[in-house]
Amino acid sequence: MSNLKGIDVSVWQGNNIDFEKAKNDGIDFVIIRAGYGKETSQVDKYFELNYKKAKSAGLKVGAYWYSYASTIDEGKSEADACIKVIKGKQFEMPIYFDIEERDILNKGEAWISAMTEKFCSTMEKAGYYVGIYTS
Repeated sequence: MSNLKGIDVSVWQGNNIDFEKAKNDGIDFVIIRAGYGKETSQVDKYFELNYKKAKSAGLKVGAYWYSYASTIDEGKSEADACIKVIKGKQFEMPIYFDIEERDILNKGEAWISAMTEKFCSTMEKAGYYVGIYTS
């Protein structure tokens, strides 16, 4: 089994990421923030650009959706928004549910598990392979 090296990118890295250089430096994949929250208007400003440039560079691509869910059902709402934003794109890597907000993490394991299940099962029903990213 070989190890793969990857990076994650979002609006916070700006719009001048050199994906060709990353690939030449040994990066195999990129996980791109698709957006956050429960509205499709919360798409990452550079998602489309980063997706296009990473694909052009020949990198394997996945995505992540940053959660601000305040109820368990918002896990599904966030998945629905994510699905709309990433629709029609080809992914070789999973779509990750990113849970880092302290308010969410403080709700406890059972609550987080139930909310995460809502997101992940919704994504899987739509045909995506999912993962969880958390602090």
